Amino acid sequence: MGAWGVKALESDEGLEVLALVEEISDGRDEVTADELVNAVRAEGLLGVDPAEDEYLYDVTALALAEILTGDTAQLADPTFAGTTFVTTSQGTCALITWLTQLRDAGDEREFRELRSNDPQHIIHLTATVEALVRTQDT
Repeated sequence: MGAWGVKALESDEGLEVLALVEEISDGRDEVTADELVNAVRAEGLLGVDPAEDEYLYDVTALALAEILTGDTAQLADPTFAGTTFVTTSQGTCALITWLTQLRDAGDEREFRELRSNDPQHIIHLTATVEALVRTQDT
């Protein structure tokens, strides 16, 4: 695990997700949350059961949520060359469910255990879940 910041996109695993999202979004005007979730699942970066304690899956869900909510200012191309990421009921709900499970799991979950020494991690996770929920409300 290599991480240099609070965000999932500031980690080695997050960069794997970023590379896949850049590949999917290349030359496209929009990409849906369903497409993103299906793509990371097809690549083995996200499972289907949010209760599964797998660090890579947790980082992947958080990275996708950061992208969908536009929390990408630290990236070299924070706008993905103008691609719009569209929330969808199914894809967005899958990420909200995953991140809510992660947020509420406590330090028994590997992701939370590894990041528990810095309270900014849980603050970021909570804010990202709330931002993702707001995208569904609009």
